[in-house]
Formats: sequence, C-alpha cells, structure tokens
Amino acid sequence: MEEQSGSFFKEYRDKIEGYVEDRLLLLRLKSVKKISTLIVQMVGMAFLAILSAFIVLFISIMLGFFLGHLLDSYYAGFGIVTLLFILVFFLSIVYRKRLMRKIISSIIDTVLDKKEDDD
Repeated sequence: MEEQSGSFFKEYRDKIEGYVEDRLLLLRLKSVKKISTLIVQMVGMAFLAILSAFIVLFISIMLGFFLGHLLDSYYAGFGIVTLLFILVFFLSIVYRKRLMRKIISSIIDTVLDKKEDDD
C-alpha cells in the first residue's frame, strides 16, 4: 500500500512539475511576443520621427526662403520662421503636462493592447 501511495505522489509530482514548466514557458513566450511587438513599434515610431523631422526642416527652409522673397529680405523671412518655432517651443512648455499624459497613455495602450487575444 505504501509503495502504491508513493508512486501516486511521485506521478502527480511529475505532472505538477511539467505543468509549472509549461506555464513558465508560456509566460516567457508571451513576454517575448510583447517585447518584440514593442520593439517593432518603437523602431517604426523612430523612423517616422526622423522622417517628420526632415519634413519639418525642409518645409521651414522653404517657408524661410518664400517669406524672404516676399519681404525682399531673407533675414526677415528666416526671422519669422524662427519666431514661429520659438512660439511652438513656449507653447509646448506651457502644455507639456497635457502632452506628456497623452503620449504616456498612448504608449501604455500600445503595450497593454487590449485588442489582442492572449490565449
């Protein structure tokens, strides 16, 4: 009888160990999936940020030359563009808390992505 109960506990101990190992593997795979998704999204966002920076740079140069041509003074044209950037800078400082909340909440939504099925 003792031999039978010993094999019973050994059998279930092996099953429990297998279950725990499988759950840990599943947890690792889910975390790798989340991390890889996050990395891909961050690389994509970095690419879009660089592309946007170039677009803003070239549009501001074009605007500076255009205003300089209209005013017959390139200093005045680029001065107006510089004042526009200074205005945007100060507005971003004033509203930084709202901007940061929106950015952080969008990042959290991306990380937690409630639309995915994690079955």
